[in-house]
Amino acid sequence: MTKRRFQFKLEPVRTLRENAELNAMKELAGELERAARLRQELDAVAGRLADARLPLADVTTGTDLAFQQAYLERVERELDEARRRTAIQDGHVEHSRIRLAAAVRARQTLDRLEERRRSAHELEQRRLERAAADEISLTSHRTSMDRSSEHAA
Repeated sequence: MTKRRFQFKLEPVRTLRENAELNAMKELAGELERAARLRQELDAVAGRLADARLPLADVTTGTDLAFQQAYLERVERELDEARRRTAIQDGHVEHSRIRLAAAVRARQTLDRLEERRRSAHELEQRRLERAAADEISLTSHRTSMDRSSEHAA
C-alpha cells in the first residue's frame, strides 16, 4: 500500500492570510513609530510652554509683555494642535491593532483547520494501514490453513 501524502488544499489562502498578517504587523509598527514621534513633539512643545510661562527678568515694557503673552498663546495653540495630532494617531494605532488581531485570527483559523484535516488524514492512513495489515494477516492465515488441509488429505 502506498501512503498518501497530506496536502492542504487551502495552502494558497493561508499564504495570503500570513502575508496579510505580516502587512498588518508592518502597518502597526509604522503607526507606533509615528505615534512615538508625535509624543516626542508633544513633550517638546509642553516643555516650551513650561518655559514660556516662566517670568522673564528682562521684560521691561508693555510691548515686551505683549510679545511674551503672544508667544505664550502661540505655544499653547501648538500644544493643542500637538495633542490633537497625537489623539488622531492613537486612533490610527488602535485601528492597526484591530486589523492585526483580525489578521491573526483569520490565519489561526486556517491553521486550526489544517491541523484538524491533517489529524483526520493521519487517522485515515493508520486505519488503512491496519486494514492492509489485517488483510495480509488473513491471507497468510488462509494460506497456512489451506496447506495444512492439503497435508491432512
